[in-house]
Amino acid sequence: MKEDRRKGGAWWKILSALILTAAISIAAAQGATITVGAEGCDYASIQRAVEAANAGDTITVQSGTYRENLVVEKTLILRGSDTGSGRPEVDGRGAGSAIILRADRITLEGFVVKNAGHGKAGIEVNSDNNYIRNNLVTENRWHGIYLSDSGENVITGNIVTRNRYGIWILAGSDGNRITGNELSKNSNENAVDAGSNRWESNAYDDLKEGDTGYRISGGSNADESSRPVKLESEEAEAKTSTITVKITIPTPIIGS
Repeated sequence: MKEDRRKGGAWWKILSALILTAAISIAAAQGATITVGAEGCDYASIQRAVEAANAGDTITVQSGTYRENLVVEKTLILRGSDTGSGRPEVDGRGAGSAIILRADRITLEGFVVKNAGHGKAGIEVNSDNNYIRNNLVTENRWHGIYLSDSGENVITGNIVTRNRYGIWILAGSDGNRITGNELSKNSNENAVDAGSNRWESNAYDDLKEGDTGYRISGGSNADESSRPVKLESEEAEAKTSTITVKITIPTPIIGS
């Protein structure tokens, strides 16, 4: 009987150790959350947070303007959070790219990305399997989003506007999916793609009503489910339009 109890105790210790190891592994896989902001956060600089993070961590960035040129060389989630004054802005200071993704499987979402330098990009991607979504990429001196030697990325739900070129993809960058973005007011081209990629359901301000498909410059790609961008004037007209209703009021009959 004592022998059985000893064996049972040994198995319980082994099982407890396995459960503890699994819990630690799950926690490590989920990663830590690091906060960035002006006050009450772990860091005031996004780049400092990136350097301190481990692969798999999430960096949450609060509202504010961050004048930085970010280089991300780890698998991280970078998430912008509107904490009261709009999405956080990454300002490239007019020199270099504002954000460069060099590691695979990075998620970048919820930022305003602007003011990249001449010949550079708001978001420059040199890696694979990244997820770039729900960002406003604007007022960069050359490219909005730029892919080089980069494949299997998903670029979705972004507004890419007021750059020289909207989205530019070099030859050798294949298997990317560009879907549900809005490209407008980019002075030279909204989209250039010399690779082999999938464009779906994007909106373009140079696509006219009635056009079937949008041809992407630079190669043989086309967006067959494209749609035109609704112009600001059209939106304003829709908001201010009125309906005139003619009401006829009968003339009262006054008895004599």
